[in-house]
Amino acid sequence: MALFAKYRPEFSTFEDAMVEVLATALTTPDFLYLTQRTTTEDKKSATKISEFELASRISIFLWSSIPDDELLKLAEQGKLRKPEVLAGQVRRMLADPRSRRFSQNFVEQWLGLDGLNSVTHIPAGPLKDAIQEEPIAFFGEVLKHNRSIMDFIHSDYAVVNERLAAHYGIPKVFGPHFRKVPITPQMNRGGLLTGAAILAMNSDGMDSHPLKRGVWMLKRILHDPPLPPPPDVPEVDLTNPEILKLTLKERIADHRNKVACASCHSRIDPWGIAFENYDALGLFRTQIKNKPVDATSELFNRQTLAGMDGLKRYLLTERQDQLALAMVHKLTSYGLGRPLTLGDRAEIENLTAQFRRRGDGLRDLIDLIVNSNLFNSK
Repeated sequence: MALFAKYRPEFSTFEDAMVEVLATALTTPDFLYLTQRTTTEDKKSATKISEFELASRISIFLWSSIPDDELLKLAEQGKLRKPEVLAGQVRRMLADPRSRRFSQNFVEQWLGLDGLNSVTHIPAGPLKDAIQEEPIAFFGEVLKHNRSIMDFIHSDYAVVNERLAAHYGIPKVFGPHFRKVPITPQMNRGGLLTGAAILAMNSDGMDSHPLKRGVWMLKRILHDPPLPPPPDVPEVDLTNPEILKLTLKERIADHRNKVACASCHSRIDPWGIAFENYDALGLFRTQIKNKPVDATSELFNRQTLAGMDGLKRYLLTERQDQLALAMVHKLTSYGLGRPLTLGDRAEIENLTAQFRRRGDGLRDLIDLIVNSNLFNSK
């Protein structure tokens, strides 16, 4: 009303003045961000957010929206922070249809699914829609049943609808809705790494792209992104007929042998080569141009990865702690709405230790995050 009183004399009509008032309101920091206010009564040493701020933080985290009346009432009564009350509210919120926003927004950011927007080799339609929905539906399945996050690496089930099941060759799946279905090892699926969304957006549109897939793996799954390439890196000469005779893996090996490229590519390429049995559409293959697919690679630590099975086996036997730490880091950062800093490291490591002791359940991780010092601190 104060803005309206200020702006009204400057405009000839009520409507024009209201447009200006609303435009100003919609661009204020209080509308665009979760702001924290202090009063003269607040102790200078206070570091914990208020219960109303906690209600907002949880609601933005799990609903991508403002808190409802029940959360606000509990905050007003000073009861929201009680462990049993907070746990009950988290269960209620995850059971609410609004939690679908959490699955979609987090998964899209975590996996970089905006990369699908530039995929043109899969036309718009039911298949592309299903490919985009699969990782979100898979995450929702793991969340709903508090399954281990290690299912993201490998699972004995897929979450598909009829159109996507047909694409993968999974029989007896009917209807447009996504559901959990059992799969056999011969189907070469399970987890997120073999999903068409990941494989298609990390391709060149015609074939696989080990470099893209390796960078994606390090950045999104292991939270160990490689450094950007230096400006003087030589490009692969695709006009050279000798280069064109090489397979994609051989071209990468040739590129890696150049001194300026070796240090980065020796760290990235092996992860991406392990995906070579999957083409640009995410379909499993055993041959490329009538030659057997060679998806075997060697990591910088001399560990051999024998294709996707070898990659999954290595991650689940040697890298579980890193996988758990990466998930804790990414989900906590999303829940706080900010990048984490070096000062947050001790708390993240503590959260990860608790998470591992509780069996790596995804819903357990959410409970740990909302009860953590990080989530409750200013």
